[in-house]
Amino acid sequence: MPSQMTKATLAAAGLSSASNILAQFLEAYRDSRPFVFDIANFLRFVAVAFITAPPNYMWQQLLERSFPAYERKASSGDIEKQGAAGEDVAERGNVEQKPKLNLRNTFTKWFIDCITLGAIFNTVAFFILMGILKRQSMDQIGHNIRTETIPVIVAGYKIWPFASIISFSCIPVERRIVFLNFVGLLWGIYMSLVASRV
Repeated sequence: MPSQMTKATLAAAGLSSASNILAQFLEAYRDSRPFVFDIANFLRFVAVAFITAPPNYMWQQLLERSFPAYERKASSGDIEKQGAAGEDVAERGNVEQKPKLNLRNTFTKWFIDCITLGAIFNTVAFFILMGILKRQSMDQIGHNIRTETIPVIVAGYKIWPFASIISFSCIPVERRIVFLNFVGLLWGIYMSLVASRV
C-alpha cells in the first residue's frame, strides 16, 4: 500500500496535469489558434509537481505537529484530577467531546504557510525548477525570480489565504496536500500561463 506522501504526490501530479492541459486550451482559445498539445510544457509542469509535492507534504506535517489545529485530548491523569475536584468523571467519560479548533494555531499556520515562508518558498522553487527544466541561464532564472515572484505572490493572496484557512481548520493533515492541490487546479492554470511566458 502506498504511503500517504506517495498518494499526495500522485494526486498533485494528476491535478497539475489537468491544470496544464486546461491552461494550454485556454491559451489556444485566447490566441484564436487551434489547440496543439505542447508535451514539453506539460512534462515540465508535471515534473515540478513531482519534485515539489513531497517537500510540501512534509511541510504540512511539520506545521501540524508544531501548531495542531485541534486541542489535544486530556490524558486520563488529567481527567482523574478533574474528578478529584468534584466533577462526575464516570458520566463525563461516556460523552465523547468534539475536539475544539485552536484558532491561534490555525492563524499561526496560515500566516507562516500562506503569507510568508510557504508562499515565498513555493514561488521561488517554481521559477528555479521551471528555469532549469527549460534550460534557462542563471541570469534568466534570477530575472524571472526578481520580476515575477511578487506579482505571483500577490495573485496568490486572492485564493490561498482562504484555501489555507479551510485546509488548516477542516481538512485532516494527511489529506491537506490533496485538498490544496485541488484548489491548486485553478491556481495551476494560472501558473501554467505564467510558466509559458517566463
